Amino acid sequence: MKFKQLIILPVMLVLGACSTTYTPETDQSNDYNFSKAKTFNVVGDAKLKNPMISDINRSRIDSALISSLIKQGKTEASINSADVLISYFIVTKDKVKVSSNYSGSYGRYGRYGLGGVSHIDTRNYVEGTLVIDVIDNESQKTIWRSTLTKSLKSYDNSAERQSAINNAITSMMESFPTATI
Repeated sequence: MKFKQLIILPVMLVLGACSTTYTPETDQSNDYNFSKAKTFNVVGDAKLKNPMISDINRSRIDSALISSLIKQGKTEASINSADVLISYFIVTKDKVKVSSNYSGSYGRYGRYGLGGVSHIDTRNYVEGTLVIDVIDNESQKTIWRSTLTKSLKSYDNSAERQSAINNAITSMMESFPTATI
């Protein structure tokens, strides 16, 4: 099954969903003063260097993160001088969706069927989870995390992939706090 994933994932978007609605989950440190996070550096998955992420998609994710943070008024900086580091990783999981239905009728007391058929359908799919961590560069501790889980979907061209990644990253980063809450 692992070999199958290696073949399938390069043609699939890293978190492409059947719908364009993204609802990420976020968590943050209550002790961190987010107003001091003015500069950033995207380190991506440099520590893990996940082979499931192609260099093409890695570049797309990095660009989407940079664009999203610049729109929030943050400035890109070197890894040594940035206030926060932006890291991410992706996890995939094989899933099975099972659905059943019954067509027909029951007898008067529900004991004797008058006829009918039970249908059970299964669908295999791959679910992907993208996790973005914002790390305080001084303490090296995670101060904010956004997680998005979706079924992976294939796309016809690179423009569609880029658009889907941009939408996912934008939805994940839009709740990044800019001041102390």
